[in-house]
Amino acid sequence: MAIKLSIKKWSAWLDLSQSVSGVILAVFLWSHLVLVSSILLGGDAMNWVARTMELSFLSSDGHGYPWVVTGIAIGIAALALVHVLVALQKLPMSLRQQRALQQQMQVINHSDTRLWRWQAITGVVILLLLPVHLWLIGSAPETIGPQGSAERIWNQGVWMVYLPLLLTVELHAAIGVYRVALKWGAARDLNSRSRLRKIKTIVSIAFVTVGIASLLAFLPHAS
Repeated sequence: MAIKLSIKKWSAWLDLSQSVSGVILAVFLWSHLVLVSSILLGGDAMNWVARTMELSFLSSDGHGYPWVVTGIAIGIAALALVHVLVALQKLPMSLRQQRALQQQMQVINHSDTRLWRWQAITGVVILLLLPVHLWLIGSAPETIGPQGSAERIWNQGVWMVYLPLLLTVELHAAIGVYRVALKWGAARDLNSRSRLRKIKTIVSIAFVTVGIASLLAFLPHAS
């Protein structure tokens, strides 16, 4: 009996950890996309955002502290690692588990189950691409700005990392927040669930559009 209670507590802790870490990462993602979209207002606007993120208003010379961005990158990497480790506990890792899931999905062809599969697939892609992004930003925070970012994105070809990362991470985040909302009772009937799905789709389209527009806005700044 005690063992069963311990297993239930452990399972509940894992579930809560995955939900909390996922929501925090999703909020950070959307905030990050909004901040980067400052390039749409021009180079000066992005420079101001970049220097503000580096706490330039606290430095005597006004240049700020680029290591703050490195610290943020390390913090996000740590939180993402926790999220991944917790999520792995729920994934069907063995061939037997995967076959059982495939059979279940054929019997219960539910749209939310398909969303879970897409979340798992995008999670694998993010696991491969996110470390590259965090390393590029965290190792050279002083290059963040119209010219430095344009050099990295377009002249060095990093857009080939950023574009698929943008698409997968936004899809993953939107599905994740949607599933957390369902889990915690945000949709009590089919109509409210349908509304949540529409909101999820609108949010995804909006942020992907903003992200792609921001990438293109760096083009004029590429030397």
